Amino acid sequence: MVEHTGPIQLNGEGSIRSYTAEIKNVVAKGKKVEHACVVLFFTLQYLGTTEEGNLKYKSSIQRRFFLDDKNRPIFKPSKTQKLALNAAKINDELILEVSKNYKLIGIINVEEVQKKWRKLKGILQDSFTDLQTVIGDFDWQMQTSNIQKIYRNDVFYNFFFSNFFYQEFNTEKSLEHKKVLMNGIHNLDVPIIEKKTIAEQDLLFQNITISTSAELDTKNKIFPLEKMNVFLGNLLGTKGSKHSLEFDYDGFYKVKPRIGLITEGHLTYSFSIKDIYTKSTTLNFNLEKDE
Repeated sequence: MVEHTGPIQLNGEGSIRSYTAEIKNVVAKGKKVEHACVVLFFTLQYLGTTEEGNLKYKSSIQRRFFLDDKNRPIFKPSKTQKLALNAAKINDELILEVSKNYKLIGIINVEEVQKKWRKLKGILQDSFTDLQTVIGDFDWQMQTSNIQKIYRNDVFYNFFFSNFFYQEFNTEKSLEHKKVLMNGIHNLDVPIIEKKTIAEQDLLFQNITISTSAELDTKNKIFPLEKMNVFLGNLLGTKGSKHSLEFDYDGFYKVKPRIGLITEGHLTYSFSIKDIYTKSTTLNFNLEKDE
């Protein structure tokens, strides 16, 4: 098999591509288990470049719904789920700015998203008067000083926009990037160093699999060690005992290099403190068809 060492080019056509995606979080605190899973149907269209030479994409979400712990659609969502579905409508149409390497830089239609939120906020406050804290969190996220960071570090966008096009792959060293897992442990943002390698390829380099792994970036100044210890102490209710944190991160992308397109992605990562706390996140997406 011939090893590929050059950069993988990104597709630059204006075709509308249809995707399905699934985002799942399972949190276990002792014997109590919380499950949240949302399914998205969305399209992505390349719109050209910005004045700075970055890429523009339009993301349009047609449908979203929750699944229960047996992966069945939830037809009668809870009050919190209704709030989440309603608040998520501000993301139904986004104009995204992406680097040539296919890394999300931010959103271009900020004012439009903020306008949608202001209109929706009034409706939500009338409908969900007992969930002001949650509404307040969304309000904070939509502030101009916070909004780009929220989208850049969003769990799904961070995964979907893979940042490996036009990058050099070789057999001696992994492609490495620093990332942040937003709300990785409880509500704490955790920095990591992600590594990508070409795991499989066919003879003509028409289909490849890129595997991804990661390690905790404990030397990063934003690594929340002190906050993690406080969170753990609150779970235990006692002080002085020592517990180790285990981190697992494993995923892959299916890519067609000849046409510069990712057709499938899967990632699972988890943080675990034995018998006390585990949070597992699973992300999937699949290209359904080109229109």
